[in-house]
Amino acid sequence: MAQRVHVLARSVLFLVLALALSAAQAQTEDKNVVVHIGQYSNDLHSMTMGLGLADNLQKQGATVTVFLDREAVRIADRGQPFLVYGDTDTQGLMEAFLEGGGKVVICPHCAELGGVERSELRDGMTMGTMASVAALFMAADLVIDY
Repeated sequence: MAQRVHVLARSVLFLVLALALSAAQAQTEDKNVVVHIGQYSNDLHSMTMGLGLADNLQKQGATVTVFLDREAVRIADRGQPFLVYGDTDTQGLMEAFLEGGGKVVICPHCAELGGVERSELRDGMTMGTMASVAALFMAADLVIDY
């Protein structure tokens, strides 16, 4: 009898854990996340953390858009080299994010101030408009700022 109770208790515990994990996965999958990155060469740590988190959230099932403004618009310029931070290859990280279905939107005002032209954007990156940037943030369930 005690053995049956023990088996039943383990089965119930397993079922509860499976349901909890399934619910957590479903919550992530339903999320529309914007990761805002405003720094690049002046703060590679922040840029790398933001991009790494964006890639991780995407791998967990969230729909993720990286929004680049201020100094970070330089990431989008194909004429700028990707920088390495410690042992992190930022180019590889960006490529993995884009290949996984991530989107990168650039602030048009900051791009203009930074001298980044639409024709100079790296593949997979798009120049926003004032209206599309507003819509991006209005549709977000979560905005993370780096």
